[in-house]
Amino acid sequence: MTSNQKKGVKSTIFGIIVLSFFACGDIAKKEQDIKVPKQEPTNWKRIGPGGGGSTFVPTFSYADEKDFMIRCDMTGAYHTQDGGKSYAQINYPNGSYSFAYDPSDPKVQFIGSNTLNKSIDGGKTWKRIYPFEEDIIQESFSGDHASFTLAVKESSLFNIYDDTTVSQSHSPTVTNIKVDPNDSNTIYFSLENFLFHSQDGGKDWKRLELDGNIDFIFTNTKELKQEVLAFTASGVNSINKESLKITSFEYPEPMKPAFSITGGNIANEGRSIFYGLHNKEPDRDLGKLAPTALWISSDHGRTWQQDNSVLITNKGNALPTYATLAAAENDAQNVYIVSNSYEERKDDGTNAIWFGALKSSDSGNSWQWVWKAGGGSGEYGVRDGKDASNLEDAWVQKAFGNDFIRLIDVGVAPNDGDVAIVTDWYRSMKTVNGGESWETIYSTKAKDGTYRSNGLDVTTSYGVHFDPMDTSHIAVSYTDIGYHHSFDQGKSWSRSTNGIPVEWQNTCYWMVFDPDVKNKLWSVWSSLHDFPRGKMTRNPKWRDYARGGVAVSTDGGRSWTPTNGGMNFDSPTTSIVLDPNSPSGNRTLYVAVYGKGVFKSIDDGKNWKLHNNGIKGSLAAFELTLLPNGTLYLITSPTPQHLNGALGREVFMGAVYKSTDGAHSWTNVDLGEKTLFPNGMTYDPENPDRLYLGSWSDISLSDMVGRKIAEATGGNNPIDLDGGILMSEDGGTTWKRIFDKNYYVYDVTVDKYRSGRIYCNTFNQGAYMSEDYGNTWQKLRDYDFHWGHRVIVDENNTENVFLTTFGSSVWHGKPVTD
Repeated sequence: MTSNQKKGVKSTIFGIIVLSFFACGDIAKKEQDIKVPKQEPTNWKRIGPGGGGSTFVPTFSYADEKDFMIRCDMTGAYHTQDGGKSYAQINYPNGSYSFAYDPSDPKVQFIGSNTLNKSIDGGKTWKRIYPFEEDIIQESFSGDHASFTLAVKESSLFNIYDDTTVSQSHSPTVTNIKVDPNDSNTIYFSLENFLFHSQDGGKDWKRLELDGNIDFIFTNTKELKQEVLAFTASGVNSINKESLKITSFEYPEPMKPAFSITGGNIANEGRSIFYGLHNKEPDRDLGKLAPTALWISSDHGRTWQQDNSVLITNKGNALPTYATLAAAENDAQNVYIVSNSYEERKDDGTNAIWFGALKSSDSGNSWQWVWKAGGGSGEYGVRDGKDASNLEDAWVQKAFGNDFIRLIDVGVAPNDGDVAIVTDWYRSMKTVNGGESWETIYSTKAKDGTYRSNGLDVTTSYGVHFDPMDTSHIAVSYTDIGYHHSFDQGKSWSRSTNGIPVEWQNTCYWMVFDPDVKNKLWSVWSSLHDFPRGKMTRNPKWRDYARGGVAVSTDGGRSWTPTNGGMNFDSPTTSIVLDPNSPSGNRTLYVAVYGKGVFKSIDDGKNWKLHNNGIKGSLAAFELTLLPNGTLYLITSPTPQHLNGALGREVFMGAVYKSTDGAHSWTNVDLGEKTLFPNGMTYDPENPDRLYLGSWSDISLSDMVGRKIAEATGGNNPIDLDGGILMSEDGGTTWKRIFDKNYYVYDVTVDKYRSGRIYCNTFNQGAYMSEDYGNTWQKLRDYDFHWGHRVIVDENNTENVFLTTFGSSVWHGKPVTD
């Protein structure tokens, strides 16, 4: 069986309801149903400080500005009905890309993911309405991020590719959903350059192929009652609703390519207006500075005029970089535009870089800043700016307010242009007064200065850590936002990076408490997040900008001191273990440094020495496991070889090593399998010879080296891997499979409080539990986030567990199975 054929028979898991019982390591296949994602899990609560990542596409209900949806870039979608005080999370694999409300019925809502999904009860339950069930051939996960793929019959309109091979390896996303305000049964959406439309509520569909990917769809009840407009990068297509005749109008050449088209009806005037941006697309896609022009049309896109107002063009200075814009659909004289680089010359001759949002209340005739931050160099990690003065923020302002913070998106309430949401790298903020002030909708600040998530949790967590001297004190190691801890068992949180070098603060991968010394703990840090995902080491120069190391705290994590003697400050560190048998005050510690290997300290972490004897190939040391008898296991991850410091297709694969002499020497563990991408290892405290190893399933060469170099040097070949879980009962001498090899298992956890119970979390939209040492498994009920990290037993209430995730913070609850 070829690798492509193997992918064709991968597990067909999708949505919320997944087959939850399987034996002997192979998951039985079953027709599944994603028709009823639950609005809010019954037995889980998401915890943490809230926010922490980028959010997109804020979309308001027509009936109530407190009812809106928003998505993050880590697959989660969030729905609030109380203005952002609380959120329900709705999860589709690969995430959600568009939202829509029925203008006539607020209970009818739509989400566009790799499918079109509909709710008729205000978002409590959801049903996939397109493509039709009978047209679906295959649903699978593949690649380094376990990306979801939906393949449909060649005859299905949903198959927009001529090459059926491509259609089975790539899933387009449903965007620009629009319910016709003239008729709720008429629905539009786009798949790339195809406009789909239904006139019977989604029972039957037609499609039209346009000249480019669709950016914006619009119709109204007035002068466009018989037309629907579909805007692309090159022009606008006017489509007659009855005849489906397309009349196209090209943009002026200086406006091409256009992006972020928006517009709507000018209140009380019976006419519409549209806005669009233009800059050089390659620069925009790379996130570089891209001088941007604003264009406006008052005749349905037939003609356009460039906005040359002083503030928009930054007259006398460099043309600003604008990222996106949005107008209120039925109040469209109100429009907001987001800038990430707005230069102003200072008195000393240097430039100040500002970023934020501008607003026009008169159809672009005049503009004013409603969010203005920065004023420094505009460089990430350089704290020479200031946050906007009119933000009533939670924890992000204190943590990152002096940094450059890229703004991401803006959404405006359809009937009130004074109500809008602007998002950035870390937070979502809302205004109800046209930008005079902005308030947090991701987190709530307590009187004591701590924070509590509102339910908009969008960041990556690695571990939950328990203070052995204080049951009220727990900590979470996070990507992007560093170390957070709580002194009330997780009810409220505070960020602690005091003493951590700015260059390290992006990610805290792990930490350990001293078991005998109150308030003493060590943490490990990295300037690079998302290890061991292959994207992090594609650049041959990645080590040149990698920073990190070890820090120690003697005040319960409130402040830190770097302790990197012998390893330098360029050591992105991902794992730390403490030998509890070593003397207090002179602990033996081991750390895994990505790209360097294993370091050991025998003096409480003050000084470190490299211990790589026997390690060959990849030095991407990712995880260490220490057994009670002192035996160490090390997982190294796949990385590009970068021969002679250059790009190439050669890759070191991952491995597992064992040391029985305190890391002085390492031997490769024979796993009795072919190629593995090991991710996480643990042991059973009842029998330390019983080991569990979680692994990643199939990836592509491009996941490791990048698509461009893979295709240029012989093709983007699949890397055939066996994922799932292996178990050894003889200390690693022999292994057997206990979990489906097609699954992307991040880590395995043994419940030390219950004999035979083990857990695993996956990137296949599920976490699982076994009560019989892995012989049979059941899926944890109501947990459905696409990208899972670890299951961690709550040491303060062992009936519960924490689930750490790649993008949804931490879930906490009782592990109930179906």
